[in-house]
Amino acid sequence: MLSYGLVPSALFQCVGVLYDRHKTQLVRYYRISVSTMPNLPTICFSSTLANMSSPGTSSFLGEFPILVGAFKINSLVATLAVLGVILGATYSLWIYNRVVSGNLKPDFLHKFFYPNGREFSIFIPFIVGGVTAC
Repeated sequence: MLSYGLVPSALFQCVGVLYDRHKTQLVRYYRISVSTMPNLPTICFSSTLANMSSPGTSSFLGEFPILVGAFKINSLVATLAVLGVILGATYSLWIYNRVVSGNLKPDFLHKFFYPNGREFSIFIPFIVGGVTAC
């Protein structure tokens, strides 16, 4: 449960940092952030991997035993749950790709700058608690 509190919070913080820079929720203005501020997309990618319950993350430690136990009780329900995990992972990677890569728009390039120390200090508990395996 700790992981499900930390990982979405880290993802919301990533979106908050981008929103703070651009003052818009349109994804097309967020593109190319991987080349203009590489630290933030790295944090967002590690949080996305934790959101997908990749092995080595705290989310995996919670979901894997649940799915193994569900297969022992009812394989149809467990199969549907695994399908939900796969679709969620696919969507997570698709939206991450839309946010951090794309065509460079010179009009919006001046709005990109690195996250400040306050924002990084907010990310540290999320990365330590939610992304790394407990």
